[in-house]
Amino acid sequence: MNPSDPGLRLFDRANRARDSGKPALAESCYRQSLALRKRFLGAGHPAVAESMNRLASLLSERSRYAEAEPLYRQSLALRKKTVGPEHRDVASSLSNLANLLQGTGRSAEAARLYRRSLMLRKKVYGPRHENVALCLMNIAIFLQNTGRKLRAETHFRKALTMLEQTVGSAHPLAAYARANLADFLRLTGRGSEAISLAQKANRDLGRVLPAKHRYVLWARHVLKRVLKVAREPNDRSRRNPLNQCRRVK
Repeated sequence: MNPSDPGLRLFDRANRARDSGKPALAESCYRQSLALRKRFLGAGHPAVAESMNRLASLLSERSRYAEAEPLYRQSLALRKKTVGPEHRDVASSLSNLANLLQGTGRSAEAARLYRRSLMLRKKVYGPRHENVALCLMNIAIFLQNTGRKLRAETHFRKALTMLEQTVGSAHPLAAYARANLADFLRLTGRGSEAISLAQKANRDLGRVLPAKHRYVLWARHVLKRVLKVAREPNDRSRRNPLNQCRRVK
């Protein structure tokens, strides 16, 4: 046990379990980490907010929105109090909460939080940074799900280009962005480009991430859907926005 952070080992174990496709173990470890941090560091410590945020993201991925939302809101409030309203962790919490809100049909509040998160990230990191790109990608998904396809495509492509330039074309984040763009192109009837993007995303992710990592599973799912549309041109299937996975910090 780390005396300066008794919950750190469990927190790291939870992250590894989540990335390996073991959500039940991840949830258990996140909850134990949160309890230890509250007990030994105090309920107002930034590490408590970190555990809340990560547990909320896991619950949201598993469609347990009613449990996730209060944790996101508590984490956001605590981060504003402990690190200040313009800290990068606040920007992350804003984006994560916005993801949940747009997935549960509260578009107006989601849009406001996305704008605030993007503004903070540009201020903290500069206009061209991987975390700015990830926020742009979340906004692209939001625009797509609210019917603004032209703006959505602009954001998808801008996010991908920024990631390719900042972390590299083969990086998992760039590959994940490529899979999201491929799925968007599938929905807008551009199968050839979608197949090429989805195939590259799967190759790049498969080289560096575990087979059950959520990015790998999502890219594989996108490729299957893209290939299905190529075989059945009249397929009009649509993505359920509640199942869209997103990267969070």
